[in-house]
Amino acid sequence: MEIRKIKLKILFFTQYFYPENFRINELVGFFCKKNDDVTVLTTYPSYPNKDIFLKKQKKTDYGNKIKIIRIPSYKRYFSNFSIFLNYITFFLNSFFLGFIKIINRKFDLIFIFAPSPMLTIIPIILINKLLKRKVVIWVLDLWPDTIIDLRYVKNKIFKIILIKIIDYIYNNSDLILAQSESIQKAIKKRTKSKCIYFPSWPEENIFKKKIKSINKIKKIQKKIQKIIFAGNIGEAQSLENLVNAVKLLKVKNNVKFILIGDGRWKKKIINLTIKLNIVEKFIFLKQVPNESIGFFLKEADAFYLSLKKVKTFSKTVPGKLQTYMSLSKPILASISGETYNIIKKSKCGLVSKADNKFKLAKNITFFLKLNKKRKNKIGKNGKIYANKYFKKINILNNLRNEMYNLIKG
Repeated sequence: MEIRKIKLKILFFTQYFYPENFRINELVGFFCKKNDDVTVLTTYPSYPNKDIFLKKQKKTDYGNKIKIIRIPSYKRYFSNFSIFLNYITFFLNSFFLGFIKIINRKFDLIFIFAPSPMLTIIPIILINKLLKRKVVIWVLDLWPDTIIDLRYVKNKIFKIILIKIIDYIYNNSDLILAQSESIQKAIKKRTKSKCIYFPSWPEENIFKKKIKSINKIKKIQKKIQKIIFAGNIGEAQSLENLVNAVKLLKVKNNVKFILIGDGRWKKKIINLTIKLNIVEKFIFLKQVPNESIGFFLKEADAFYLSLKKVKTFSKTVPGKLQTYMSLSKPILASISGETYNIIKKSKCGLVSKADNKFKLAKNITFFLKLNKKRKNKIGKNGKIYANKYFKKINILNNLRNEMYNLIKG
């Protein structure tokens, strides 16, 4: 049941916001449409690379229904040092400038968008010790488990400190939203705070504006099958496994792999295709605005999805999965854990365990030989599953009801 009459006063705290492509944009838009009183405390856009946002940005689609407070932070580009400065300046400015900006404003609730690293949300948790508002946190990754599993942190004392800090954040939250059932189970073991399953939903407004770079895909001959990946190109995505699998393919002339996006590992992936002498099998495109990405995805014969073979990643469900499923196209995936199980259960594609290049190559070969009718059936399976389990209006109405009940006690 949806609660309509009450007007919620919400402060959204997020390092990432429009025009950057993050789900928090759609979430904020939903509450605006409900005529709730919405304020966003954020910084200036620079993800994944500041150069994307050099041009003056247009106003958001939210009109006058939203108040956006932006605090400065160091703009990031593709270097570890710039990313570190981006995080630390946002952290410090959130604490000092953020406090000044919001201390006299009235909110019922603080909603925190918490992608990695979760340490950047500590300022708002501490500020709330004075504000004493209800706190909702949307958790996308298990932290610090991710960086520990990736061996970014090796010192035992530092590991313990990080775990204590994250537990402090969880324990000072009133409601935690977990993007997968596996993450929900893990969080429930660490805190008594209420934690609910809050899956992603298929992205909307992805067919609003055509751009010229679509022509690079449209020029590909129709007889050549197109397998598309769209998103961040980093270590977590393990796209080197795809490149190594393509090297193993015996039939290579009827397929192109199109990787759309930017990230710290993009240059490394391009260099690997050159080293293995298969660069002609790939097309690399820059990041595409969310409002245009649908036109690119529409050209695919299949989508590609992957995450590195890391214990924590097996608990994660990439947000693009639901969008891929909703577009009625088959999915080729190299991923373990919960996402593996969803693809198997829904019968929406061919999936191999993470970083298994041999099984992935076998699945790609099998897919290329399928007839159109079989591919369409696989694609439709995904759409049916997405409509049943990942319907946006149901997910967000349930969230709003949870938030209302939280405020009313």
